[in-house]
Amino acid sequence: MARKIFKGHALSVRGASHEEDGSCCQDSARVYIDGDFAVAAVSDGHGSEKHFRSASGSEMATRVAIRSLCDFKDRNGGFGEIFRRDEHNAARRIAANIICGWNSEIAAHIHLLPLSEKERSISEKYGGIPNEVMYGATLIVGCMFSGGCFGLQIGDGDFCALADGEMISPMPEDAKLIGNLTTSLCDSDAIESFRYFYTERRFDGIMLSSDGLINSFVNVDDYLKFGRRVLNAVEDGTTHSLKEHLKTRSRCGSRDDISISALTAG
Repeated sequence: MARKIFKGHALSVRGASHEEDGSCCQDSARVYIDGDFAVAAVSDGHGSEKHFRSASGSEMATRVAIRSLCDFKDRNGGFGEIFRRDEHNAARRIAANIICGWNSEIAAHIHLLPLSEKERSISEKYGGIPNEVMYGATLIVGCMFSGGCFGLQIGDGDFCALADGEMISPMPEDAKLIGNLTTSLCDSDAIESFRYFYTERRFDGIMLSSDGLINSFVNVDDYLKFGRRVLNAVEDGTTHSLKEHLKTRSRCGSRDDISISALTAG
């Protein structure tokens, strides 16, 4: 089997509404490539008043997710055998490690940066806010390797893939996502809200994105066409114009932060 050559690109842009009110970008996106193993992650911080540290929460989520997948691979000598044996158990173990790691990061962050007077007043307004809720965020993470692809998601946003020249959506839908309601890492039963897929099918690329992107398109077909353009840009090394394009998408569409994280396999 020929060795795959992975390329990746991650990008977050501040939404038009956040630019206007002076608030920061609540999204985070990153990629990690190590030989024939590559990981992409996107997280969308909730950004509402009681989630006042969600920008930090999303950054922690992407970082912890990549670390958790790398650790899982190293401990188990890869993904193929353990997923073929019991893919549900393997996915649940990874989800549990992410939740545990994310909460540990939150505890360390609060210890280093205790709540400000303003943050304490917000917490008191709601009768006390649990630490994880202050940092609330969604998460999408995917990895590509020589034997296939694995994806894990909690909350909204989208995961699409290029397979045999066709853009597809391999991630199962979540009936809990209704309107503006989303599941979250900060939910008390977060472990039950993760969805996943594992396949030995060889994808040519994957793109993960926060909901600010897909909500900027009139229909899913146009979104998937854009996803293919992103993957082509990553493969060709022509991603320089993506930042301005995403800013325009936000201004003319969702007005929300937009993040993308993409991998291609040459």
